[in-house]
Amino acid sequence: METSLRSAYQQIDPDFKIIVVCHEMPQLQYSYDDRVEFINVDFPPPSKIVTDLTMKDKWQKLQIGMVRVGELNTDFIMFMDADDLVSNKLSQYANSNKSTNGWIIKKGYKYRYGSSWIYIDEHFNCGTNAIVNSQVIKFPKSLNSEDISQCVVLKHSHTVIEQRLAALGTPLTVLPFPGAVYIHSHGDNDSSLYKSHKSWYGIRHFLGNVRRTRFLTSNIKEEFSLNF
Repeated sequence: METSLRSAYQQIDPDFKIIVVCHEMPQLQYSYDDRVEFINVDFPPPSKIVTDLTMKDKWQKLQIGMVRVGELNTDFIMFMDADDLVSNKLSQYANSNKSTNGWIIKKGYKYRYGSSWIYIDEHFNCGTNAIVNSQVIKFPKSLNSEDISQCVVLKHSHTVIEQRLAALGTPLTVLPFPGAVYIHSHGDNDSSLYKSHKSWYGIRHFLGNVRRTRFLTSNIKEEFSLNF
């Protein structure tokens, strides 16, 4: 989790806020200022690591986080999964374009934990894929179902949020640079997403994958805090 936190924290533009919703305060290697806020939930973690339970846990945490974010008068919000990394250019770009409805990340990276190579994904789709202007969101003031149902980013998952916002007349713009890294094969992430992309390793896609695979450069490492 701290790898993801460090990635979000290392933004070029220091005008940002990170809300971490967790079951217990993690042991951290680094220190953070008040731009990072931890919220400990009062419900137990999933009894076992299966997709239904982990996704329920995730959405409960997102709901709690959104109630808090609604109190902060933010310009944009972005959900970030605990096994993803983000570009250090995001806050700078967002703060320079505050009139935009937000952005969808169409281009990102997939990284196999421990590898010296990284894969460019031009159809990027994971839980860390959208930055949404707060003006198009009705933030929940409580955790009751009516409040939650009126919040578009809690009502619709990352797989359909682009379409739903477009249907509401507030379309997202494609982020013009790779915005995130999905890390897999480290043992902590929900395997369902990895399995959905297992064709990456299929012979049928071999040539395309070779073309999109790049050496993990120092610039990419620095931009995404990819330091393993």
